[in-house]
Amino acid sequence: MRIFYAMAGLLLRYFPPKEAESVREKQLMMHPGGSGSRLTRDYYMKKLSVAIAVMSAGVLLSFIILISDLFRPEDIEGYSIERNGYGEGDRAVSLDLYADGELLERGRQIIVSEKHYKEDDIQAAFLKTAQDLDEAILGENISPDHIDRDLVLPDRSADYPIDIEWLVGDRDVLDMNGHIQEDYRDPAGREVKLTAMMSYGETEAEHSLYVKVYPKYRTPEDTLSYEITRGISETDALSVSEDRQRLPSEAAGHELMYRYSLPHTWLYVLLISSLAAFAIYIGRDHDLSREVAERERAMMLDYPEIVSKLTLLIGAGMTVRAAFEKIAVDYREQHREGISFAHEEMLVTLHRMKSGVSEPEAYLDFGKRCAVKRYVKLGALLAQNIRKGSAGMLPELEREVRDAFEERKAKARKSGEIASTKLLIPMALMLGVVMFIVIVPAFMSFNL
Repeated sequence: MRIFYAMAGLLLRYFPPKEAESVREKQLMMHPGGSGSRLTRDYYMKKLSVAIAVMSAGVLLSFIILISDLFRPEDIEGYSIERNGYGEGDRAVSLDLYADGELLERGRQIIVSEKHYKEDDIQAAFLKTAQDLDEAILGENISPDHIDRDLVLPDRSADYPIDIEWLVGDRDVLDMNGHIQEDYRDPAGREVKLTAMMSYGETEAEHSLYVKVYPKYRTPEDTLSYEITRGISETDALSVSEDRQRLPSEAAGHELMYRYSLPHTWLYVLLISSLAAFAIYIGRDHDLSREVAERERAMMLDYPEIVSKLTLLIGAGMTVRAAFEKIAVDYREQHREGISFAHEEMLVTLHRMKSGVSEPEAYLDFGKRCAVKRYVKLGALLAQNIRKGSAGMLPELEREVRDAFEERKAKARKSGEIASTKLLIPMALMLGVVMFIVIVPAFMSFNL
């Protein structure tokens, strides 16, 4: 691929892509810490080099095909085109026609018929096919004088393009496919005439064969199954007017016993329960992911309120810890139903500080546990206040309040747009119903 990489680099040098900045941002998202320019160039190099390689392969293949077309084996100058062999079918050839050395027509389609046998040749082919059929039809049988297994009646010659149709002289013994009838039971055997109707184009020929057919050979298991089937049919016919159908008690010297088959309900229940368990197991992962997403959404809804309360309390003269503790304690005392994940995390942080954890560490852990960018920033801001003092903290909190409320309004607006989009589906369905109610009576009135 080196040559294609070189070609891709040359093209990128003279024709830089227009979407490079967008691709650069996405590459940095996929490869944090990498070089944006290098990642973008590698992306375009790989993509463009593969495209050039595929294009080059197509051009090379097209050139090979063109060369092969220019040097075809047909001797067009001798006014003859090679035919397909016997039974290979006709083929279409595209030719350019010239008259007096000037192009008259380009791409004239000519159908070249397959090679046909001469009359003597086809008669010889019929004779050879007839000779082969004497042995080909036997299948698993040893001799045509003793047929007790199904015959094989081919519909086409194995060596020649000759179609074959069969006529069976005694349909009580053999069906049209050469299978011995199930109810044929003559132990002395019966001679059956088979006629092969051979055809090649408009030429036809017949070939007759005689086989002696005996009852179909069956294994002991086949014989027993056949006798049971026959016995059930006979007892059914004898008891058809009774309330209960009779069943044969013996067949082929074997005593019979019947039981109701166990239904497969247990298997279905097992399969359904297994699938349900698997679906629940996998679905729980999806539910957990959805719950985490809902938690994040709920925390983002609570964020503006929490930051605004912190700003108000700190602006009124409270320390950061006192303001943080008041918000958490008020939630614990006033909250009655539901749960606020953000306030619960604040309570955990308060307990950690009371247990001896330093304030900066507790605030930083608060942001990490929340795992939401806004709260991480808030935790870092509170920890910074403890380390460096409260100078400039209040304006930062006020700015955070404004940003949080703006983000909340943007998300609310986006949620409204999504909801309105979802409402289009039922509205479209209602429109279809209304149109159906209006149009169908109109068409019915026209028909009347």
